[in-house]
Amino acid sequence: MKLKKKLLKDLLTRDKFNKNESKIRSLKILIRLKCLNYLEVLENSSKLKNLASLTKVKNRCFITSRSGSINKKLSLSRIKLREFVNNGIVPGIKKYSW
Repeated sequence: MKLKKKLLKDLLTRDKFNKNESKIRSLKILIRLKCLNYLEVLENSSKLKNLASLTKVKNRCFITSRSGSINKKLSLSRIKLREFVNNGIVPGIKKYSW
């Protein structure tokens, strides 16, 4: 139950980041182009504090909610990936030396 809660929290932070990504990127570009002063952005940073960042997101297995050794393409932990490959559920991946 605890792991599923962490998985839901990660999904919510990903959604928050996706919604606010354009705002964050546009502010960074304006700062680089010297259109906005960095101090002005810091004054209004209370608005930006609630925006999620991708560094807070942890990749997790969508079946077991395990956070370590995750295959990025399939979002599976190495343990579940091994089970699925051995059972023939994942197409295109063959057993090498297990």
